[in-house]
Order: sequence, then C-alpha cells, then structure tokens
Amino acid sequence: MVEDSASRRRRRTAAIAQAYRDSHEIMSAAMSIAIFAGGGYWLDTRYGCKPALTICGACLGSVMAVLSIRRLLTRLDQQFRRGRGQHTDNRETHQE
Repeated sequence: MVEDSASRRRRRTAAIAQAYRDSHEIMSAAMSIAIFAGGGYWLDTRYGCKPALTICGACLGSVMAVLSIRRLLTRLDQQFRRGRGQHTDNRETHQE
C-alpha cells in the first residue's frame, strides 16, 4: 500500500520529537554532573574543606548520569528490538 504524505510527515515529526527527548535526557545527565560538582564546590568554599566535597559531588553526579544514560540506552534498545521485530514480520508477509 502506498503511504500518503500526511502519514510520512507524522512519522518524521514523531522521529524528530523522539530525538529531542533523547537529547534532553543526555543533557540532563551532563547537567547532573555539573550541578552536583558545583554544589560540592560551593559547600567546600562555605565550610573550608576544599577538594573533599567537590570530589564527592562529582562522583555522585557521575553515578546519577550513568544511571540516566543506562536507562536511556535500555529504552532505545527495547525500541530497536520492537521495530526490528515489526520489520521482519512485514518482510515475511510480503514474501508469501
């Protein structure tokens, strides 16, 4: 069946929206490192224990970022597997 231009446009718009959501998650992960490290630096300057809280903040932010990126990659992998399964089903029906 021939796909009309409206459905192609909807699919393309959905793909762009998904790309924005994915980039937002990546930026949030990067910002978590910066915010936690900055908060640790601020606490270091306030309480005078210079590198300790900055390092703790950076480590905590890194853990949060890794967990966020891992969740994103898991979701993307599931979407890929679902899409791949649909495409193989479509190919099998067309060959018969």
